[in-house]
Amino acid sequence: MERRVNMLDDKNLLMVTVSGADRPGITARFTRVLLNHAVEVVDIEQASLQNLLGLYFLLDLSQSSESKDSVIKDLLFEASQLGVTLNFRLFSEAEVQAVNQRNLYVLTHFGGTRAIAEFSQILAEENVNIETISSLTHHGTRSLEMVIDAQGSRGLGRFKQRIMFKSRELNVDMAIQKMEAYRKNKRLIFFDMDSTLVDMEIIDEMARRAGVHREVARITEKAMRGDYDFEEALIQRVALLKGMTVKSLMEIRHNIPLSEGAEELVVTLKWLGFKVGVVTGGFDFFAEHLKQRLGLDFAHSNCLEIRNGALTGRVSGQIIDAAGKARIVNQFSCDLGIPLDQIVVVGDGANDALMIGQAGLGIAYNAKKRLDSVANVTLGKARLTHLYHLLGITEEDIAAAMSCRVPE
Repeated sequence: MERRVNMLDDKNLLMVTVSGADRPGITARFTRVLLNHAVEVVDIEQASLQNLLGLYFLLDLSQSSESKDSVIKDLLFEASQLGVTLNFRLFSEAEVQAVNQRNLYVLTHFGGTRAIAEFSQILAEENVNIETISSLTHHGTRSLEMVIDAQGSRGLGRFKQRIMFKSRELNVDMAIQKMEAYRKNKRLIFFDMDSTLVDMEIIDEMARRAGVHREVARITEKAMRGDYDFEEALIQRVALLKGMTVKSLMEIRHNIPLSEGAEELVVTLKWLGFKVGVVTGGFDFFAEHLKQRLGLDFAHSNCLEIRNGALTGRVSGQIIDAAGKARIVNQFSCDLGIPLDQIVVVGDGANDALMIGQAGLGIAYNAKKRLDSVANVTLGKARLTHLYHLLGITEEDIAAAMSCRVPE
């Protein structure tokens, strides 16, 4: 071990920075020079913006039979032929090890200049370094992606809380993901139903028709804020709906509005091979219909007890609450052999907190502030399509999926 450390300390490392007008072949020309001198590339990064090149080589000169000056001379000659500028800096092994110990996250947001300024200021104050920044525009929206190193941060929890708070203040959607999770393809997506996949609270509409809207709405709001036990709240609300007819339920079901962009999103996800479904504290009468309507792979929900064509005011079977949702997500991922860090969960209320917290990509959609502490993505109302950016889905993917859709 001691010998290996000494060998590392003896490495002759050189950072080479290339800048200038970009064109094909620049990387090939420089790496050919390095190959001729038996110089190994330890690290490399390249970016091109508006035809301007930024290229970085970290070189190990210790195995080369040539002198450092000879390598630099040939690199400079090549640079003059290409019309680009070179800068050189000696690099220590300690600096390399520090790079390898980075704690990398990917911060994606959908804001403009003010968002860039505000978020970068928070990063600076929390001692979080920006490694790279890039932008992507498709589906009519531009996203900005920052790879950040939180190794020296004053606390990831505080940093994340500040970013989430600022995104709400600016009304800007954002996501923060661990680099390892970001690089993994997501394969399984769970949506909550009410006010997430559909643009309404179905039980509130049921209550309006039953003439008990005020009483039910009061209980619903407390449950969504997490101030009320979900199971007890559900039992109380369903009891108020006793006697409501199946005919009324069918009228509601026929007119359920999907959230903006939800149908196209589900069609695209399904076409790309995702498993997609609903896990909800809502009711089977509506969730099963939604499953058929959208071609979902699964729908888990609470079961309304119906007798003689009307509600009895009771729920049959085990009630799906926050813990129940989390168990379903966990069990389903185990059954399919899909790790949790390859799972996406989208929800809006306190009842979704546990399942959002265990997902690789936990998304708070038009959600209560309390979800910020467990989610790593926040999306505003009618902005479900920002999921395309976060999952790496292109406009070409969307167009292909929609063109292959079977008409109803």
